Amino acid sequence: MDFKNNLKNLIKENNLNNNQLALKSNVSRSLITHYLNGTKEPTLQTLEKLKIVLNCSYDDLLK
Repeated sequence: MDFKNNLKNLIKENNLNNNQLALKSNVSRSLITHYLNGTKEPTLQTLEKLKIVLNCSYDDLLK
């Protein structure tokens, strides 16, 4: 799997939508969309925000 698929699965597991994830993580909705489309990769700082909101590890996001 890759980051975009892991992110999609974690969003579903946490019963969030893209907008909710963006608001809770303080990451723009458009950037979340880029991640889900695979057109951009997150910075370490953004990964940290996402893992906190999604209650997961870096491995869960990147494996």
